[in-house]
Amino acid sequence: MNRQQFMQAMEIHLRPMDPLERAELLADYEQHFEMGLREGRPEEEIARELGHPIEIAKEALGDRYDAHTPGSDPFYAPTFEEMRSQQKKGNRAARNFFTAIGLFFLNIILAIPLGLTLWSVWLTIASLSLLVLAPVAAAVDFLYLGHFEYSELFVSIGVFGVGILFAIATKSVFKAFKSITLQYIRWNQKTMKGDV
Repeated sequence: MNRQQFMQAMEIHLRPMDPLERAELLADYEQHFEMGLREGRPEEEIARELGHPIEIAKEALGDRYDAHTPGSDPFYAPTFEEMRSQQKKGNRAARNFFTAIGLFFLNIILAIPLGLTLWSVWLTIASLSLLVLAPVAAAVDFLYLGHFEYSELFVSIGVFGVGILFAIATKSVFKAFKSITLQYIRWNQKTMKGDV
């Protein structure tokens, strides 16, 4: 690293510092170079002796040092790594934007109608499980209306059994649909985060 490279790196890494304070510090380092050159030493050796600009900036700035925060210096020129990280942020924002639009249309056109259809099927099965109340209806018919027929009794018992089967099916179908719905929601979340 020659003198120019060293001083440019120092300016970049010292940018959170007060401009006056930074100018004084840079002037000190310029003076070190001047003295070393007068002694006939090469710039690279002087720069090596002074230390790495990042380490010097860390020590000089203390808590103010932050490698990820651009300073307020109007002549600041970002390093290659800073430009690359900004480009990544821009790419990520564009990816998130188009992913959100794609998921929105996928959900509106396909996922939500399909999900509503699935849960409507479950609701129908759950409603049919109310057939377990058939014996109660037969009892009410006998107690309050005085109407009794053996066929009504046998039919209500048969319907009661069918209602139990639908109740069991309701529980199983609910678990399956709940699992599918949660998996789909998690897939949406992972897709937005870029984990898929």
